[in-house]
Amino acid sequence: MLFLKGFGPGGVERIALRLGDGLRRTGCDLTVIVAAETGPMDNPLGQACLVAQPWPVIGMRWPLLRLAYRLWREIRRAPPAILFCPGNAYTIVVVLLKLLLGRDCPPIIAKISNDLQRRDLPRAIRPLYQLWLWVQGRLIDHFATLSLPMSEEVMRHMRVGPERLHVVPNPVLDDVDVGSHRKQSRCCRAGRRFVAVGRLERQKNYPAMLRAFAVGARKDDRLTIFGEGSERDALVALAASLDIGDRVDMPGHCPDLGVRLGAYDILLLSSVYEGLPGAVVEALAAGLGVIATRCSVSMADLLDQGALGILTECGDESGFALAIRTLEPGQDLARARRKASHYTLEAAVPAYAALFDHVVAQRQARSRVTRQPFFLRSATSVRPV
Repeated sequence: MLFLKGFGPGGVERIALRLGDGLRRTGCDLTVIVAAETGPMDNPLGQACLVAQPWPVIGMRWPLLRLAYRLWREIRRAPPAILFCPGNAYTIVVVLLKLLLGRDCPPIIAKISNDLQRRDLPRAIRPLYQLWLWVQGRLIDHFATLSLPMSEEVMRHMRVGPERLHVVPNPVLDDVDVGSHRKQSRCCRAGRRFVAVGRLERQKNYPAMLRAFAVGARKDDRLTIFGEGSERDALVALAASLDIGDRVDMPGHCPDLGVRLGAYDILLLSSVYEGLPGAVVEALAAGLGVIATRCSVSMADLLDQGALGILTECGDESGFALAIRTLEPGQDLARARRKASHYTLEAAVPAYAALFDHVVAQRQARSRVTRQPFFLRSATSVRPV
């Protein structure tokens, strides 16, 4: 059983729907519950989604609480073998279910989709956030992480043992995508073409990107930002105040990013925190250069320790501007595509299927042990597989 707020526009929802579609095509009996059937993305699962209907008076607000209530009802009616939490923003739902259902709660696998250090939070709030991570570590059964450094981060911040951590590929692309993302020719084109992708929200730190672009870009360079969000008006006003409004385009959400990326030279990522950014994977598949902040413990590995792009510290606008000024178009395409090929649906589906089988088998083994008389139980028989 998988649950989502709706069909986008975030990367967590896009990846979860792609994974769900891939699992279902292999014969997995998948139930998907959504808080709303709306969103900018297509639903690859067709009509096979249950909707957590709006409550009277409350309407469409509090989608996570509505999801928790609908999940609670469905689990009591027909418990699934696995409850899959698609990202950090959804862990409140599975924690509530664990508290409500206790031992009747199915095994929970939570995907870690974002950085756990959250340096963007006020210092006074960070101890409370660390406490929340500890609670998750106590109540959630297993964690799917996107890289080995991310697993180490989970062990450190959530105090989770390695037997409950599982590194799985993030299905950003298909195998076909890795070879089909084509870089377009730069002939007869003045200046470099920069691109950024992501919701227009504080997490992405677009004001820092715009200030760095204003300092580091050359006269004929242009920047396109694909995405929608609450900061659009503020970003348009900032670009105008920096005298770069005529060189910055914000066309909105882009449903066919892989097709569009070939028209650009360099991807910019200025986020304060991320998990494993899908936009970077798609940029590598398309042969773009990358300038990014160290917004995740996975970033250095994703960019092959700097061989595939430039990493700057979060909030270092002068360093970001210097990278914009100096990086020329061009990429080691073979090396970039080898890295991008680690994050395909074809690699992710069997890895997730194996993880689900392992967790179900472990649960069944423990269930058999608890049904035995206590004097026949062996301490070794309940160790993790």
